[in-house]
Amino acid sequence: MLRDSCDGPRREQRVKIITILRYNRTHATEEESGHSSSTFVCVDGTVVPLANICDGISDCPDSSDEVGTLCRHVVCPTYMYRCNYGACVSRTARCDGLANCVDASDEVSCDQDASEVCSDRNFQCSVYRECIPIAKVCNGYKDCFDGSDENATICREYTCPEHTFRCSYGGCVHQEVVCDTIKDCVDGTDEDSSMCTAPNCQDQECSQCQKEEFACENRRQCIPMIKVCDGTRHCADASDESARLCETRECPENWFRCAYGGCIRPELKCNSQLNCHDWSDEDENLCGLTLPDGACRLPAAKAGVYYRVSGCSRCRPGEVVPEFTRLDYFCDVENSLQGAREIYCQSNQWYPAIPSCAFSNETEGVTCPALTEVRDAVKRCEAMWGPHEGWLSCDRALPVGTRVFLECPTFYERRRGSSSVVCLHDGTWSQSLLSCVPICGRRDSAAAALIVRGWSVEEEETLPWQATLFSHEDGRWKFFCGGSLIAERIVMTAGHCVWKTAANTMRVAFGIFSSDLNQVGETAQVIDVESIELQSAYQDHESNYGSDIALLILRRPVVVNLAVGPVCVPRNSDAILHEYQQTGGLGLVAGMGLTENDTFSSALRVTTMKIISDNECRRSQNRDFRKYITYTSFCAGWANGTGVCNGDSGGGLVLQRPNSSVWEVHGVVSVSPRKPGTSICDPNFYAVFTKVSVYANWIHEIIENIPVIGLSDFSEQPNRDNIII
Repeated sequence: MLRDSCDGPRREQRVKIITILRYNRTHATEEESGHSSSTFVCVDGTVVPLANICDGISDCPDSSDEVGTLCRHVVCPTYMYRCNYGACVSRTARCDGLANCVDASDEVSCDQDASEVCSDRNFQCSVYRECIPIAKVCNGYKDCFDGSDENATICREYTCPEHTFRCSYGGCVHQEVVCDTIKDCVDGTDEDSSMCTAPNCQDQECSQCQKEEFACENRRQCIPMIKVCDGTRHCADASDESARLCETRECPENWFRCAYGGCIRPELKCNSQLNCHDWSDEDENLCGLTLPDGACRLPAAKAGVYYRVSGCSRCRPGEVVPEFTRLDYFCDVENSLQGAREIYCQSNQWYPAIPSCAFSNETEGVTCPALTEVRDAVKRCEAMWGPHEGWLSCDRALPVGTRVFLECPTFYERRRGSSSVVCLHDGTWSQSLLSCVPICGRRDSAAAALIVRGWSVEEEETLPWQATLFSHEDGRWKFFCGGSLIAERIVMTAGHCVWKTAANTMRVAFGIFSSDLNQVGETAQVIDVESIELQSAYQDHESNYGSDIALLILRRPVVVNLAVGPVCVPRNSDAILHEYQQTGGLGLVAGMGLTENDTFSSALRVTTMKIISDNECRRSQNRDFRKYITYTSFCAGWANGTGVCNGDSGGGLVLQRPNSSVWEVHGVVSVSPRKPGTSICDPNFYAVFTKVSVYANWIHEIIENIPVIGLSDFSEQPNRDNIII
C-alpha cells in the first residue's frame, strides 16, 4: 500500500596538570640532566615545554607527551573537553570535524548527538556530550557515563544542602546513608572507618549499651543519652527522635519544644534552618513568616500514606513548592484512601484537605512505598536492621533503612538513576531509582537481501525491530503494512497506513518471517494495538503526504530478546543522514510488499538502498511527483527496478552509525511514483521516505510518557501459546 591545521588558537588554552609522570628512563635529576622543571623529557630524549604536555598535540616525535599513562592523571577544567586518554582540548573542538585529540576521541559518537547543546538547567558531561539535570551534579552518584559530574574540580566549591553529608571530594549524600556499610560517595568517604567505628556496636555490644547511652532500635548503634530528643536524628532509624519516645520528655526552661516533643535551644527557633526533626521550629505561623506567593510546604510523611509530587520526582517532605503543584496520593492498602486522590497547592494552602488512609499501620511507622512501579529493572530489597531485618519482598511497604539493589536485565541498559538506594526516614529514597531501557539498534547479522528482485530473509539474519501490521477483514487477519519497533510498547509506521484504520482492528507481529499469521515460528510475538498517535500535520484526505508518520501504542510490551528488540531513534540531528546523502551510503529496508512479479511476497525480504541527495532526486522524478520531496522527506533507491513497493509502506529505513554496530531508523517508507495506468509502484524511480529526525521531539516525548505497564518475565520465552490467530 505504498504511496504514489593550526596550533595557535589551541595553545592559548592551557591546563593545570595535577600530576606529571616523567618519562626520563635514566631518572636523572634536573642538575644531572641540565633540564629545568618547566620542561618535559620525551622517551627519545627530546625536550619540550611542560606546558605542552597532554594538550592534544604531539610535541614529542614519539608522541610520548600524549599517552594515557601520562595524561590519565590530568583533571580538565569544566570549560575544556577531556580526551579518552586524558588530554584536555577546547570544548569547541568537540565534533568540529577535526581530530583535536591524538586518539581522535573528540570526534567519536558525533553522529549520535552532535546537535545536542545542554540547556542552562542541565550539566554537560565531558566525554560523551550527554546532558544531565543540574540537580544530579555532585550527588554522590555518577550520573554521567564518564563520571565527570562527580569529581573535585566540579564539586569542591559545591554547597551541600542541610541534613546531607559532604563527601571528601565535595559531593553530597543524604545523612541517613552515612555509616550504613554501603559506599554512597563515589570516593567511599561516607563509610570511612575512623568515622563509622565509634557509633556502631558489634555482636553482643549492640544489646549492651552503657548506662549513659541510648540503644537505637536498629540494635547496631549506641548514642549518648544527651543526644536523645534533641531535634537531630542520630540513630540511623531516627528512633532517638520518635514522637513515642519524646512526647513525654520535659524540655529545659526557656528551650523550644518541637511538636513531636524534642527540645532545642531557644535561639534555634525561627532561624531559617530546620532544627526540629519535624521542622516545627520553622512553622510559618510560629515565626510570623509567609511563604512565597501561592506556594505551599510539602506535607510531612505519615505511616502508610504516600504522595507523588507532579513534575518533581526528587522533592521531599518539608520542601516548598510553587502554587498549583499537584500531589497524587495513594495508600499501602489498595482502595483505603479517605479523601481526594489529587490535591493542589493554591493560595498557600492544600485543597481539598490532605487525605488519609483507613488501614495504615501506625506501629510500622513511616515506610517507603512498594516498588510495584519499578518494572524495567530487576530488584532486591534488604532491611538492614529492625524487626524486619533481612531480605524482603519489594512489592510490600519497605521500612526505613531498607537498601534496594537494582540492575538492568539482559538486553537492557541503564537510562538513569542509581543501582543502590536507601529508604529514608521521610519515606523517600536516597537517590533516583534505576530506570532501564532496551538496548536499541542491535542485530546479529549483516544480511543484504532484496525486496524486489531479491532473496528472503533467513531466521539467522535478524531484523529484531521489524514489525508487520495486520488488520481484521472478512473474518481473518490480513497483512497490510510494515513498521519499526522503537520502544517496548511503540511501533513507528506511515500515517497513510493507519489514518482510516481503527486501533481495535489491528495487530502487530514481531519476530515473524511470513505474511501469514498461521505460519509464524517460535520467536513470534503478536500484540493488539491500543491506540494510534497520528502526526498532527499529516493530511491524507487532502492528498498531502507530508509528515507521513504515525505511532502505534501496543496493549502490552514486547518481550525483548534476540529475536525482538527496538531500533534506535535519532535525536534532532540528521547529520548521519546528511552524510549518507553526500556519499551515497547504503541503508536497509525490510518488508513483504510486491515483488518483481507484482505479487505480494509471502516472506520477509530486505534490500539495501542508496541514499540519494535531494537535488538528484528532484532531477530524476516526474514534475508532478516533485511536490512530495520537502524538508520532511528524503529519497532512496536504485531507480533500476530494485526497491520498495506496495505493502512495504511504513517500514523503516535504517542506517548504521559510523564506526559502530548500532542501527538507527532515519526513514519511513512513504510514497513512490506509480506505473502508468496502474496503482502499482514503479521501482525504476526513487522512493520517498519520511525523515524521522524532523519528528524526533514528538517521538521521544511520546516514548517518555507511555508507561511500560508491567515488565515481562525475562525468563519467559515467547511461544505459540501467546499468539491469538
